[in-house]
Amino acid sequence: MEHLNLNIISTNIFKLLDYSGLSDLTFANLLGFSEKQLRLIKKHKAQFNIDNLNKACDFFNVALTRINKAEFEPETDLRERLLIKHRKNTEYYTLLEKRPTIRHAIRFILLNHLIFKTEGLGSGDIRAVFLEKDWDFTSRYISTAMLRNSDLVEIVGETIVKGKKANIYGPKKEKPTE
Repeated sequence: MEHLNLNIISTNIFKLLDYSGLSDLTFANLLGFSEKQLRLIKKHKAQFNIDNLNKACDFFNVALTRINKAEFEPETDLRERLLIKHRKNTEYYTLLEKRPTIRHAIRFILLNHLIFKTEGLGSGDIRAVFLEKDWDFTSRYISTAMLRNSDLVEIVGETIVKGKKANIYGPKKEKPTE
């Protein structure tokens, strides 16, 4: 077996976590430790143990040798693949059938939505997009998430909703390089 690089493996596990839509707390609980321990691992002040690695590989349906490579990139439809793979495994499936993190919803659903990409959407319309996936986020939560995820989205306009100004959000435009 090739030498295991725990830094590369940890980085790739966190990529998988991001693509899966699970929260840090949910993932830490799955692995049997605290969210604080997961934060320490993210900061490279602690490491996954072999049992954690095996459990993570089982959940993400990936071989340890595959995530031991620096050029690893998860599939964009990882969450959907995991739902299919674990449909008969209640321990894992129940975690995946809950709504994902808002960042996951923005990255993998909203940023691929045609109207969002071309015209932009208000928080109420964004909520409707997420409800099509049975992901119930409040409009207020969505508005806050749009501001917190300014690396992905930006305000592209305004509209009047119920007599008040409301932002229209669209994908973050790349700044031209000089």
